[in-house]
Parts: sequence; C-alpha cells; structure tokens
Amino acid sequence: MGFEVRVDIAGAVEIVGAAAGFGWRWGSGNVGEFARLVGWTSPQPVGTLRNGPIFSRTGLPVWWDSAMFWGSDRGLDHVRVAISDCPDPADPAGRELLATALTRATAEFTERWGDPETTAAGPAEGSAWRFANVFAGLTIGADTVDLLLVNPTAQRYWMERRHRAARRRAAAGPWIRFAESLAGFLETLPVDGRLLVTAPGGRFVQFDAGPEQLAGELARSEFIDPGWYYGPELHRQLIELGWTPPREGNWTRGLSRRAGTVAMSGLALRTTDTLRAVGVGAPTELVADAWVEGGPDLEVTALGIPPHPTSRTQRAEFLRRHAVSEFDAGPLRVEVPAGIGIARAARAFDWTWTRADLDGFAAVVGWKPVHDTDAGVRTVWADTELRVDDPRARFLFDGDRLEAVCVTLSDSIESFVYDEGLPADVLAQRIAAQARALEGFRAEFGAPRHAVLGQAHGPAWPDARLTLGLVPEADTVELYLVPPGERDRRLIIEQQRAAHRAHDREWSQFYEELAALAADLADTGQLTVDAGDPHRARIDRDGDLLRLELATATARELSPRVLKFMLRDGWQHPDHRYPLWHIDLRLPALPRDLRRLARLAVLPLRTLMPPQTTLRVLLNGDYLPVRAPSTGVIGAAQTTPDA
Repeated sequence: MGFEVRVDIAGAVEIVGAAAGFGWRWGSGNVGEFARLVGWTSPQPVGTLRNGPIFSRTGLPVWWDSAMFWGSDRGLDHVRVAISDCPDPADPAGRELLATALTRATAEFTERWGDPETTAAGPAEGSAWRFANVFAGLTIGADTVDLLLVNPTAQRYWMERRHRAARRRAAAGPWIRFAESLAGFLETLPVDGRLLVTAPGGRFVQFDAGPEQLAGELARSEFIDPGWYYGPELHRQLIELGWTPPREGNWTRGLSRRAGTVAMSGLALRTTDTLRAVGVGAPTELVADAWVEGGPDLEVTALGIPPHPTSRTQRAEFLRRHAVSEFDAGPLRVEVPAGIGIARAARAFDWTWTRADLDGFAAVVGWKPVHDTDAGVRTVWADTELRVDDPRARFLFDGDRLEAVCVTLSDSIESFVYDEGLPADVLAQRIAAQARALEGFRAEFGAPRHAVLGQAHGPAWPDARLTLGLVPEADTVELYLVPPGERDRRLIIEQQRAAHRAHDREWSQFYEELAALAADLADTGQLTVDAGDPHRARIDRDGDLLRLELATATARELSPRVLKFMLRDGWQHPDHRYPLWHIDLRLPALPRDLRRLARLAVLPLRTLMPPQTTLRVLLNGDYLPVRAPSTGVIGAAQTTPDA
C-alpha cells in the first residue's frame, strides 16, 4: 500500500546498549531490575496467565509497545521486545514489509557491532550478536520485528538443538524430506485444490482434493517423452505402489480425506517412490504448481521445490479473459474527501465510547440510525450521505460499550457474483481504491501506522481521542473509528497469544526430541515418558514395529472425554487380545509420524499433570537429560511485579 513498516531502530540500539552493560544473573530478580533500568513499566502477569510469563510496556513508539520475559525453573531464558508496528500476518505483502524492516535494523546493528555471530537468536531464526553476558538478536515474530535478549546458556542450548535437527534432516535424505513436505501439503489442500508436480519429459503426478476424497493421477506412458517409456516391469512396480492402470486416461489412485495422518504419509512415500520409479533422479528435477480450481494460486514454498515457471501467468491471463461480471469493469468509486471529513469530525467529537455516542455522533455528521438505538442490539446501522452504492455505517457494541464505528467509503465489488473467488482484475479494483483512500488520508493526517483495529489490520492514525484506520473488507474499503483504550485491551490478548505460541513451540520441540529418540531405538529398545509415578507412557520397538503403550494406572484416571479423544486419535482400546491402550506404527515412518507418536504419548499424561510437574524421559530404563517444556514462569512461580 505504498508505506513501510515503522521500526524503532534507535530504541532497539539503546536497549541493546543497556543490556550489554547490565549485570545479568538470569534469575527472576533481573526482570524488575532490567525493566527499571530501561524505563519500562513494572512487569506484570500476562492477562489471566498467573502461572506463566510476565510482560512490561516499553514505551517504544510502536503499536505493541511491550516486552515478554520467558523463563522456567532454570531461570530467565530470554526477553522478546516488539520494535516495529504490525502489518496483517495473513497478507504476503505484510511479511515482505516486515522483512524489509528487519533488513534495515540488521544493517544498523551490523554497522555498530559487526557481523552477527549466529543466524538465530534463542528459539527464533534471525541474527544474533554476542556480548559478554547476553546475546542480542533480531527476528520476525507473528506480526512484528522483535528484539531478543537471550541468556547465553539458553543460546547454546538452542544452537546445539538446531545442529542436531539439521543433522537429522540431512541424514533423512532429499526424498524423505520431500515426502514429509508433500504429506503436509496434501493434508491441508483445500476443497477443489489442485497440486501438480512435474518432471522433464511430460512426467507428472497430480492430486485433486474433493470434499471426501483425494484423487491422484500419474501421466500414462503414451503421453510422455519416449525416453521415459513405461515398460512391463515398471507397470508391475506401479501397481505394487497402489496405482490403477489406465483405461482411457492416466494412472489413478485415491485416498479418503478421513484416512488420517499416517495414511497421508504413506501416500506421500508411495508418491516419491513412484517418481523415482519413473526415472526422476532427485527432487531438484521437480517443479510444482497449485491452485484452487477457478480461484487463487496456492503457495508451494512449503514443498521445497520451485514453482512452475509459466502456469501461474497463464492462469492469471485466463481469469482476466473470463471475468464473470461487467459490473466492476471500471475504477471502483471511493469517497476520499467525505471520509476525511468524517475523520475530522470524529477527532473533534467528545467520545464517551458508550451507547450514548450513537445519537450524538450521528447528529454531528448527519447520519440517520436505522434501528431503535435503545434496543441494546449488538450492531446498529446508520444511513450516511456518502455517494456509494451502500452508504451505511455500523456502530458495534458490547453491551453499553461502543467497540468501533465502521463506515463504508467505497462502492462494493459485488464479490457474491464470483462463485470461485475474485478474478485478478476485480481484486485490483479494490486494491486501487484502498490505495487512493490511503494517499488521501496520508496527505491529511500524515504517515500512518500499521495497527490492529478491532479484529482487523490496516493503516492507522492514533491520537488521544480515538484511532482512525482504513481496512479493506471483502467487498469495500472501510473507515474504522476505534477507542484509544482498545489498543491496551488488545495488547493483553496479543501477549496471551504470544505466551501460548511460545508454550506450544516448546512442546513441539519436546515432541521432536522424543521422536528422534524413538527413531533411533534399537530392536527391543524402550523409551519411557514419566510424569511421576504411576503415570507413564512407553514406546517399544519390535523389529519394524513401534508400539506405544499407556500404563494401566494412568488409563484408569483419565476422564471419559480424554478417552474419547484418544480413540479419535487412533489409540486401540484394551481387549482380550491386548490388555493395554496402545498405538502401532510400522517402520519406516516419516519424521512427522514419529512426532505424532511422541505427541500422542504425552497428551494423556498432560491431562493428569499438576502445573509444576516435570516430565522425565528414560531410554532402556536410564534417565536422559531431555529438556522438559516450561510455562514461561521464571524461577519459583513468579507472579509478583518485582519478584
């Protein structure tokens, strides 16, 4: 939209300078001490998470001016500080803007402190600079550029862990890595989604996603370059791999979309075996293309192979030639001057941000409420005098509290007439209308901020009375008027989400380490997860079989709801043939299936664990130094501001 992400590089440099000279002990006492040193607010628990991380307001001139302190009973691990405004994380353009902002900050850090020592800061990818008793790193978070101050001990742990993961991934080989990526991609392919993987000479596999079935096709021999002709031996091999010989079209196969994760992994493994059987030497020979039929392209980066060089351009041209409606053929009208007038009136209005503002502000700007304003309804519509096809505003309430006023500034693009998504030209109409509105508001109110406006993202202009913002809705460009206190309320929600993301990341890493241990089990080996006697789960290897078992005493204490979820996840109920809850996994298995087995081993135990329980891992009866996940709480259950 023509403006960059605001990033406070000077503020970040100042924080790093303070951190480099601070007497870090990496205990709970450092939290309040460092916050006071750099002028942050007194650290507080994150929302309702009393047994979790704590955060401070930093006062940096960015939308989420906050720092989260993450630790465990081992002490303080790292501090994450937002140093930029926040574009929409779902918008690819927003990620590009964040990457540009990260590049600018990295260049400044490099100029001051030289080249970074590592390509990661604590648990995040990025860059890190080493000081005497702290690592300072830069990374992209969920929707901001973040500064991380990392405990050197934690930094060493994360670097060693990355090296182990990289070695495991390299050892798996390129085809296993591709199968892993392919399984995940197919699992998330939307209905009417298509994936086409092509090799030279006309060889391809394609998957079409229906509501219930995933249908696969393999190019038949007659349709490919004679240099890769399928002979009788290859025909037999393809049949063994699960393909149905062609009658008129291509080779085919299918898989129910309810078959489960392991079945999808099996399909991906057989697909890679198929590609190798038809002469593909390595995944580097492949290109991919994916789209929703009649709709948008799908990003194929996750597959780890390049996108097809021409098909996207061809499909975009097809959409331009076959636009369904002529209604949107011209530029989309947007009422910029009138919107600026409304924004000026809103800045001058004496808001109480209660239901009483409805009649008062409507009178100031000449709107006419459509509903009974005293009815206590959630949304009250008002007719405006804007010259657009649906000239209305809506007042959004939570009880008596006014949450936002949303004003339609543009004509509608009538998206309902496009059954399979907006053609490129029509989408461009809305983007152009938003750009015109942005330029007009920028000229009137100055440079905008990337901000969160209620549930939406957009360019915003905050002041003491309210926050103005422009939001592209599905069909229109909207002006949002949001109370100034909404930013503080949403910050608590964002910090809670950040805490949950950090917590989930630690559990994911724990599952990955368990999965690696399970993969390395020798025949007759045992891997046990101990949540405190008598609650245990155990993975045994017997030849090419891994069997996960749950201790009888643990199973007896699980609630009916947990047992129901276990059955859904593939646990086998005890019966006369086998007396324990169990899951079997045949080898070889993809890494994702081993991670799933590890996760399923832990989940029942987690439902019975008190907050401070530490999981322990045993290999063949001996305890291993596997790092258990933390809640983020630092030291001894810190919940007070300066503990």
